[in-house]
Amino acid sequence: MLPEVFECPNCQRQFVFELVETAEDHSIYCPQCKRYLGEKDVNFVLLSEIDELTERLRFERDRLEKDEAVYAMTECDAELRIYGSEIHKVVNILRRTLADLDALKQQYL
Repeated sequence: MLPEVFECPNCQRQFVFELVETAEDHSIYCPQCKRYLGEKDVNFVLLSEIDELTERLRFERDRLEKDEAVYAMTECDAELRIYGSEIHKVVNILRRTLADLDALKQQYL
């Protein structure tokens, strides 16, 4: 089950709805004021999670690529030289993971 947090703009109450249910009704109403808030959409939630994860992974990949360039071009301690020479392994894993996430995202569009 995937929960999603909603906030009613009318009464400003927050509540959680389970998105995967067997019920045919996918409409979401505020439990307090009964205002209509939208439809349950599992694909939207999954796409949002994939986008957020992709953004964080891209940030880390970019940071590590910059570290690799810095430590490869400058004289530094032995530990940092080893770090700089091994970063490419992590960067390659991040690139593959980002490609996999992009492929997974296409399934939910």
